[in-house]
Amino acid sequence: MSVRRPLQLPTVSPMVFRRLTRISVILLALIVVTGGAVRLTGSGLGCPTWPRCGENSFVTQPEYAAHGWIEFGNRLLTTAVGLVMLLLPLVSLRLGQRRRDLVLLSFGLWLGFLGQVVLGGLTVLFKLHPALVAGHFLLSMLLLLDVVVLDRRARSGPGVVRPACGRELLGLARLLVAVAGAVLVLGTVVTGTGPHSGDSTEAKRFGFDITNVAQLHADAAMLLVGLVVATVLAVRVGGAPREAVRASTALAAIAIAQAGVGFTQYFTGIPVGLVELHIAGATALWIVALRVWLAMVERPAPVDLPVPATTDPADAIEPAVV
Repeated sequence: MSVRRPLQLPTVSPMVFRRLTRISVILLALIVVTGGAVRLTGSGLGCPTWPRCGENSFVTQPEYAAHGWIEFGNRLLTTAVGLVMLLLPLVSLRLGQRRRDLVLLSFGLWLGFLGQVVLGGLTVLFKLHPALVAGHFLLSMLLLLDVVVLDRRARSGPGVVRPACGRELLGLARLLVAVAGAVLVLGTVVTGTGPHSGDSTEAKRFGFDITNVAQLHADAAMLLVGLVVATVLAVRVGGAPREAVRASTALAAIAIAQAGVGFTQYFTGIPVGLVELHIAGATALWIVALRVWLAMVERPAPVDLPVPATTDPADAIEPAVV
């Protein structure tokens, strides 16, 4: 009598995993932009309850009009993102050569997304309190940090990581990311103080003077532009990889455009269209700044070799890569 072996799920190609990580980058960036559209159109409470859109339905109702459809559409996109976030950890466990760093980063995305769901519910419950709205945005930036690192590592192999440039240039790239993060935080303070509360009726705002916080944000942004210019020059003089050179050039273009949009929106009364463009630019700037930093190290080339069928994939777990 033959012994029935337990059902084994098939292994997944590294190429499939890479496609999923790239899709995740796009979806997470897109949901930041659509979330901004929800706030700027005053649709933050277009669905007045959560997770339902009203008392008896998960779908928007006619009485909620356009605001309801905008908020409901954003929730649908959030659901799509959630499905991908759930799929990534499962796929990472079924890679032919399972890697601990990819598994941990994938599960980090999943946990971060669960945090976003809880925070989104609290944001609706507390009627779009600016601190919760700011936290919602900043957690999205942390998720983008996770997924950009994951996407980068999925395109490399396991093994020793070596600096691809001098210590000074690597330190400059780290400072660039830190200042970019500070600019994002200050941007949420400006947003929470300004007129676009996310609701079509009056909502709570931070009690800061908008002129002062906008000036502080502008000062930090100009510091960031200076660091971007320094990075563009340093990567060319310091012999950084071509990937870092290309990424720094793209970052310079985004940073200059962001500065222009920021000043224009301030002097023109913060129009909705420019604010939405500024949100999209901030998201792109954050992603590219992270790519500049990640390009400063040399990782092994990917090795797409399946594990033999007789090998337990759990034996292929590697130590975490720093």
